[in-house]
Amino acid sequence: MVIFMISMVVKTIASTQDADVTGKVVNTNQEPIVGASVYLMTSSSHILIKTAVTDTQGKYSILKAPKGNYYIQVSSVGYANIQSDPFDLDDQLVQVPDLILSAKSQEIEAVTVTGQVPLVQNVNGKLILNVENSTVAAGNNALEIVKRAPGVSVDKDENLQLMGQSGVNVTIDGRQTFMTGEQLSNFLKTTDGSQIKSIEVSTSRSAKDDAEGAVGTINIVMKKVKLEGFNGSFIASGGSGKHLQGNSSLNLNYKKNNSTVFGSYSYANNKKQFDLLLDRTISNGNQTTVFDQDAYLIEHEKNHNYRFGIEQKTSAKNTMLLQFTGNNSIEDGNNRSQSNIGPRIGEADTILLSNTLSQVRFNRYSTNFNNELLLDTVGSKLILDLDWSKFKTNNEANYRYRTENLTGGLFYPEERERNIMPVGIAIYVAKLDWQQQLKKGKLETGLKYSNVKSDNNLQFDSLNSSGNWVDFSSRSNHFIYTEQIAAAYADYSNTYGKWSLKAGVRAEYTFSDGNSISKNNQVKRNYLDWFPSANITYLASENHVFNLAYSRKISRPNYRYLNPFRYYIDKFTFQEGNPYLKPEYTNGITLNYTLMQMFNITLGTDLTTDAMVESMGQDSITNEGWIVRDNLGKSMTSYLNLNIPYQIGKVWTMNNNVTGIYMHFKGPIAGYQADLGSFFVQGTSNHNFKLSKQLSSELIFKGNTPFLYNVYKIHASWGIDLGVNYNFKDNRSSLKLAATDIFRTNLNRVSTDFHVFNTNINQYNDNRTIRLTYSFKFGNLKQQFRKKESGNEESERAN
Repeated sequence: MVIFMISMVVKTIASTQDADVTGKVVNTNQEPIVGASVYLMTSSSHILIKTAVTDTQGKYSILKAPKGNYYIQVSSVGYANIQSDPFDLDDQLVQVPDLILSAKSQEIEAVTVTGQVPLVQNVNGKLILNVENSTVAAGNNALEIVKRAPGVSVDKDENLQLMGQSGVNVTIDGRQTFMTGEQLSNFLKTTDGSQIKSIEVSTSRSAKDDAEGAVGTINIVMKKVKLEGFNGSFIASGGSGKHLQGNSSLNLNYKKNNSTVFGSYSYANNKKQFDLLLDRTISNGNQTTVFDQDAYLIEHEKNHNYRFGIEQKTSAKNTMLLQFTGNNSIEDGNNRSQSNIGPRIGEADTILLSNTLSQVRFNRYSTNFNNELLLDTVGSKLILDLDWSKFKTNNEANYRYRTENLTGGLFYPEERERNIMPVGIAIYVAKLDWQQQLKKGKLETGLKYSNVKSDNNLQFDSLNSSGNWVDFSSRSNHFIYTEQIAAAYADYSNTYGKWSLKAGVRAEYTFSDGNSISKNNQVKRNYLDWFPSANITYLASENHVFNLAYSRKISRPNYRYLNPFRYYIDKFTFQEGNPYLKPEYTNGITLNYTLMQMFNITLGTDLTTDAMVESMGQDSITNEGWIVRDNLGKSMTSYLNLNIPYQIGKVWTMNNNVTGIYMHFKGPIAGYQADLGSFFVQGTSNHNFKLSKQLSSELIFKGNTPFLYNVYKIHASWGIDLGVNYNFKDNRSSLKLAATDIFRTNLNRVSTDFHVFNTNINQYNDNRTIRLTYSFKFGNLKQQFRKKESGNEESERAN
């Protein structure tokens, strides 16, 4: 399929003709309409190709459009939509007859384009996944939706990766989450996916953007309602994998004149099962010990999400926004495993039975204040943004271990342990951005300050032979981490004919303090970093756009990676933090080519120094195995990403995103020198079928070939999702049925065969589910049109 699509692109390039479309939009009195939106639509598939806006004479021009059969659609506030007759566009200028718009009554429908919004778009170098109306995304959480974005994947621990690499900065509406790893994964799992409009993926950055994220940025854009009056929506979803899952949400919005009040609430009650098969071999001279583990984890989560706020336009130039978000969840876990221990698989002499009961209480509260002041009429503005966030997690776990012989007898008394780990994170962020037009160019400057404090207090106990709980001092630890970052940036952009340039530099001064109170170990750092960036665009024509970008980025270690105590997975396996772990730095360069504003090709290379890499260790005496992260050398990742949308007939629309990736790592791991490289392909193919005006369906295929990630071999996996959507005739309600991972093939299979380390992991995260989702919109769904007063800015200043 991919080869076929590429050949179609080549054929399209060869057959492209540059041609122009012009016309005029007037009202019933033959007066020109200024600022009307003009859309060039394909006649057969109703796909939006290009847009334009009418000038002071009501005229529009669409330049250098590909040949084909089209029609023009026009919309303007206060007027009914209209479209032209179809016409053929070849290599000759097409003059469309004047389009006459009729005025609507005071109440008009919200302005919409009848063409289908592409599932994946390329806008200013960002790949955007539009999921607002996706059938398969309905009823899912944010993590499940983000995983479907172009170039995005997750590792065995559900950490997000971009173009096959770790080190992704995840933002929500452009605001940093200040979370990575397990914290970020858990947060996204508890975020209601029905509130997401789109996912923006970018591997480059400007000086205005935070330097965090060695690979790139994933920005989650939330829905915003701008309709006048009162309106809202209700969504209910029920599903089943191995266990039942369900969620519902209510969204309310009221807008009157310059004031908007909004709020939302969602509740999820999900139960999932995670199956794990793991075997690990430890050699001690001529003696070999094999751990053959079969485990499953059942997680039952109840989650409450809520948000409310107010947006107030205090004047024609000033807008204020104040919003509060909260999240409360309880997750109960039951992890059972059996490990057969012996000289080889199938020949066990000892059996370890483990049972862990856990409960995680997660609470997050966040307040945001934003004020935007327009300084003039040409785009100059001043933006103040203040954020406060508080995270509080309480993790309790009870462990029970039975070590038996083959007849069921105990080798030694049953072992019981427990821990309590409260985690508190407080985040304060202040940001001031200023934009100023400088003749034909634009200058952007700003300041940012963030203060993050993380307090982890792990208390570990064991049950002694007398039946009393005593402190397990070697495992208990109190760790406080503080990080302050002060940043300043300057960006300048301008256009020179067919060339446009954006260049800037960002400075970030970081102060960090990691204090392990229990171990009396404190590590302080402070450093100044400079992050230059440059972006050059060449507009050969509107159908052929080239972009070259460079940026320097940073990935700071997860707070948990810095905490120098052990996180036990089972009795013999743990992860250990490293307080001396330093940030890694990446220099990235990308070359992007966009064809006909539809097809996109991106070639990129990232070079990383002081790479944060998982280093393994094992003890042949105690049979313990562990993972710790160190700065272990250099890595290089090169990738070629193809985004290929295509239309087949009037019914079938597809988008294919394919990434070829080469990864190479050089450096010491676990005391051995590694010099390893691997090439692999990962891709997603989305297919939408418009079966009728009310009925549509969606098919998604996603997979990857095997590859090496440092010393870990990630095996091939693939999955197919299918969804059907029915819109009722009232245009307010819809019903969606979706099935994910239909053939149960989306497995995590990881193996290691590196010197003395030999491990195989097979994990399945209960991906095969079926869900039914009902949504209903209520209240006013029409946009109010108010005639402008005759007064203007100048007259107001004179009063």
